[in-house]
Amino acid sequence: MIKEITKLWSQLGDLEAVDVEKFGISLVIAPHPDDETLGCGGTVALLRKLEIPVHFIFVSDGTMSHPNSKKFPESKLRKLREKEAKDAVVTLGGDSECMEFMRIKDTRVPNREDADFSDTVHRMIKSINLIQPETVFVPWQKDPHRDHQATWEIMSEVLKKLDVKPRVLEYPIWLWELGDPEDVASIDQMKKLTVNIEETLPAKNKALTAHVSQVTRMIDDDPGGFILSPEVIAHFNIPTEVFFESIN
Repeated sequence: MIKEITKLWSQLGDLEAVDVEKFGISLVIAPHPDDETLGCGGTVALLRKLEIPVHFIFVSDGTMSHPNSKKFPESKLRKLREKEAKDAVVTLGGDSECMEFMRIKDTRVPNREDADFSDTVHRMIKSINLIQPETVFVPWQKDPHRDHQATWEIMSEVLKKLDVKPRVLEYPIWLWELGDPEDVASIDQMKKLTVNIEETLPAKNKALTAHVSQVTRMIDDDPGGFILSPEVIAHFNIPTEVFFESIN
């Protein structure tokens, strides 16, 4: 990590901690299966311990994690990643019936310049109107992955069209690995808060292992395939989850 990111990381324990009861009915929007666990799995588990409903929308199908695998062609990998997501959510205390898979092609989640952006926004609005969440968890707006940024753009447009606007908390995924000084400057313009997940960290770690295709080499016929490295996982194996919230 660059020094600015390292400094932010070192300050996590000093940030404002919040009680998850204040979140109420929650919706986690994940660009890919596994982002839900990495970004806010401990918080989800705390909410479910309190029997607070948590819903999930998985935006992309995750099939570009191993694009050259013959054993797991696109359709088979999609099914696998959806099963892994369901297993992870159940491990966190969630309900597999409270999950929606939009099945947008991985790496092609539309941003504002894309022709299907508007249709995707309307799909999201329909889902949110059914769920009526009080809090929505969405990727941090500048997270260094195009699908993460596009997911935030979709939610940002959705907010403009909702009559009742939920609280929106942004979770970082790739900030710790790929962030730069400008990212920290942007975050400093936002409210930073944390949730103490010491109680549910074991459940979070167990949920992450449910994403077998992403944390092991079970798909062994694509040497360039994606895997969450121990270094990346270590950033989330701590008793704190951090969220950023726009001030305006």
